[in-house]
Amino acid sequence: MIYFIYFIIAFLLIYLFYFLTVILQKKRYEKFKKSNQFMYFVNKYKLDTTKINIKEFIYIISFTNSLIIAIAFIMTFLVENIILQLLIGLIVLIPLILISYSLIGKYLKRKCNK
Repeated sequence: MIYFIYFIIAFLLIYLFYFLTVILQKKRYEKFKKSNQFMYFVNKYKLDTTKINIKEFIYIISFTNSLIIAIAFIMTFLVENIILQLLIGLIVLIPLILISYSLIGKYLKRKCNK
């Protein structure tokens, strides 16, 4: 139960950081369109940039990244050894990123093709 509370706190803090630095900064939306993260989705999933709602995309990415980081944090928090923490962090982080980004990409592709 205590780890669930740590997870919620970590998720909220990370999402709050994203919210303050990316979501509230509407003037950064155009800069975000040129970011590596945005270009990854556009190039990999052949998305039409004119059909993507950038605000919705930023919310989805912020939520997903916060979730990924919080899960990786909790998984590494369970282990005391620093070497094992790094190893577990990598083992958890890479599949979470690949799986969640592929789900986001498929969602955006379906949405752009409507």
